[in-house]
Amino acid sequence: MPSPISDSFPPSARSWLAVARDGSPEQRRELAANLTSIYREPLLRYLHAFGARLDVEDVVQDLCARILDPAFLDAWQRAERPFRLWLRTAARFELMNRIRAERRRSGTADEALAELVESDNAQAAFERAYAASLIQTASDAAQRALDAQGRSHEWILFIEHFVHGKPYAECAPPLGIPIDAARHATARVRGLVLDALRGVLSAEQVAEADVERELVALLSHLEP
Repeated sequence: MPSPISDSFPPSARSWLAVARDGSPEQRRELAANLTSIYREPLLRYLHAFGARLDVEDVVQDLCARILDPAFLDAWQRAERPFRLWLRTAARFELMNRIRAERRRSGTADEALAELVESDNAQAAFERAYAASLIQTASDAAQRALDAQGRSHEWILFIEHFVHGKPYAECAPPLGIPIDAARHATARVRGLVLDALRGVLSAEQVAEADVERELVALLSHLEP
């Protein structure tokens, strides 16, 4: 039986290329939309950090339109790099090419723009936005699955206990959840979030043994 997350979140990275090449139009649209929802905002923050006087939204829109290009994904898999680093490199080179093209059009082309150097600020801007975007998207998928099962109160319990550190005796009874059942409820929610994260984290080369640790780090970026 498929995971309740599987229809609403990117599957394992190994299947992305298969969907890009042979998936139905609906499968391609769904995967592209889910990946775009995770990476669009981080890429915007990243490119804004370079301070270029160009429409970086246009750069990111074009990159997201290519996100399921089989040649693009094939080159990424052969490079054996985390997906977000591959996207950052592609975005930086595209921005650099557009700056050069604009300079040529304005007659100010020179050799000064040899390369756009990735600053610590640009990296940090991307990583903060990526973490927040990923955990928010995974959390939304988990909440949809719980809502479909009539268990939306378990999400509140998970946030109260797992994120805010409240004891079960304090946060479970107001939600109508017996204290002795609360541990199983939070474990169920944690499992849903982990299932949602695995596909993307595999693309980011996070080892299976480190997925739980990554979840704890990502949860700190959840919007209040």
